Amino acid sequence: SILDNEINIKFDIEQNQERPPLKTLIDKYFNSLKTITDKDFNIFEFKQIVGYNNVLPLIGYIILKTLGLLEPKVIVLSKLDSFLYCVSNNYKESTLYHNSLHGVDVARTLCDFFINSNIEEVCETTVLDLLGIIISAMGHDLGHPGYTNNFHINAANDLAITYNDVSCLENYHISLLFRIMKKDENNIFERFNSQNFKSIRKRMIKQILATDMANHGEVVSLIKAKIKAHEDEGQSRFTLLSGNEKTKFDEQQTLLNYLMHAADLSHNTKKFHISLKWVELLSEEFWNQGDEEKSRGIPISFLCDRTKVDIPSSQVGFIKGFIVPTYDYLVIMFPSLKYTLDNAHNNIKEWQKLVEQHRLRGWTPKKESNKENKCQSGKKI
Repeated sequence: SILDNEINIKFDIEQNQERPPLKTLIDKYFNSLKTITDKDFNIFEFKQIVGYNNVLPLIGYIILKTLGLLEPKVIVLSKLDSFLYCVSNNYKESTLYHNSLHGVDVARTLCDFFINSNIEEVCETTVLDLLGIIISAMGHDLGHPGYTNNFHINAANDLAITYNDVSCLENYHISLLFRIMKKDENNIFERFNSQNFKSIRKRMIKQILATDMANHGEVVSLIKAKIKAHEDEGQSRFTLLSGNEKTKFDEQQTLLNYLMHAADLSHNTKKFHISLKWVELLSEEFWNQGDEEKSRGIPISFLCDRTKVDIPSSQVGFIKGFIVPTYDYLVIMFPSLKYTLDNAHNNIKEWQKLVEQHRLRGWTPKKESNKENKCQSGKKI
């Protein structure tokens, strides 16, 4: 049964010893790697070039290098290859959306945020803060089985019981990430003193918990309040910090949580042909869950009934209701990230075209519901 067993970490020691060093792969795929920090980077094309198992380790390495985090005083470089491959191996490739491609794409999106804005200046982040959010992003969906929190709660399985129905998956992902790092050959934080480790761990736990959509309202409302306070005070320079050293850590955490949450939803802010592929994968993952729920006789979760979901209409509603407001606040804080919001608005237009096509041909969900008509990349939804 699904996750009704103990955490089983794939360390794959023998396989790890046989793999080529990341630096060797970087030399081999140098031309493809140069595009990683492009705003319109297509991770699916990249996967076709380097293979699924190498995507997270290669992109993760380049992200850390781009942000200046490949320093011996920051992480233990000799353990980085093992750590990145172990994180990659503990995602489930069979999970259509929440696999290692999504994990590292969220990290790559955060890298975009940092290199294309003044987040570090506004938030006064440290190297540890930057490292923490990138590692959190890479591991934020570790071991995801392809079923939502709602499924686990309704199924009353071990995952829900272990975490008392509260952010079951997110707590599981956090636990798995730190269990991986606890293994000596993966411990890239080995040189941190107890205070630094405690600080970065606290940051990472809160950031991953912020990816639970159940926390969306709280995460966004805190930033909304910060923006309103700034506007009311009429400050010429935007800042999220009050200047009070006692509250600085928590104020920074508020922004870091928001950035993580926004990046986790960022497939809706990519170019449409990339966003479309993500939506296809997520929809099929949801529908597989709905099929499982139906077979178990438990309530079918929202958007998980393949006989009832109109993807274009639901996408228009989701982007308008969640993505645009979230990214509106992001762009208010960091205007140079407006390209994300522009993409979201363009995606609404593209989905609305499909809504109109469905209307004109008399489309209903039931007509599109049999499994032989599952949407595939490049085909009309």
